Amino acid sequence: MNELKVVEYKNVRVLTTQQIAEAYETEYDVVNKNFNNNKERYEEGKHFICLKGDELKQAKAKGKIYGLQQNAGKFYLWTEKGAFLHAKSLNTDKAWEVYDHLVDSYFAKKPLTQLEILQQSVDILNRHEAEIKQIDGRMDKLEFDIPLYGSEADELSGHVKRKGVKVLGGKQSEAYKDSEIRSKVYRDIYDQIRREFGIFNESGHAMTYKALKRKYLADAHEFIDCYEVPTYLLELINNANAQARLDIA
Repeated sequence: MNELKVVEYKNVRVLTTQQIAEAYETEYDVVNKNFNNNKERYEEGKHFICLKGDELKQAKAKGKIYGLQQNAGKFYLWTEKGAFLHAKSLNTDKAWEVYDHLVDSYFAKKPLTQLEILQQSVDILNRHEAEIKQIDGRMDKLEFDIPLYGSEADELSGHVKRKGVKVLGGKQSEAYKDSEIRSKVYRDIYDQIRREFGIFNESGHAMTYKALKRKYLADAHEFIDCYEVPTYLLELINNANAQARLDIA
């Protein structure tokens, strides 16, 4: 029997279907047919590992499993007990001879060297680091999808007030002193923020600006900076302030 290329999956030494066929000197289709005809005897996790979905994609990306084709929809890996069942199905002298050899050599792992132990530790740390990054990414996304914090809501409200004072002509202006005009300006700014960032409930009713998602906070501040007073409000502001100048004159 030719020296088999070692295949391991999650620290379990396994054989591919192609390796089983070559080692037992039979055809791939024969091994596959024997399995399909005796599926009730095989237990997943005990006799075989079936790679599919994300696990299969990752295995293809690494490209270290003998016989794994890129177009495979699923891929079987056989444990020592699975190799025994295949030898039992074939029931040839060659299959039993090879199985004994597999037990004594291939499946009998040698003690790990310090370098192998170190490499396994590095692999585990890398996997944990990748998992932590995924969790952090999901947490960041979740955090920015929630409404504003209290301090952020206060900051946004303060920005609206400052913008309102500016467009009204300052706190000493008649337009600012007119509570009706002042309220219309502030209400218009908040209404535009709601429309711009979709601050409505499922029924389509406007919600408080505090429901703005945190991921839009910077954009909302920029939106306030660029706010322009609608024509009808600008006319009210100008008339109120102009009247004040006429009264002084």
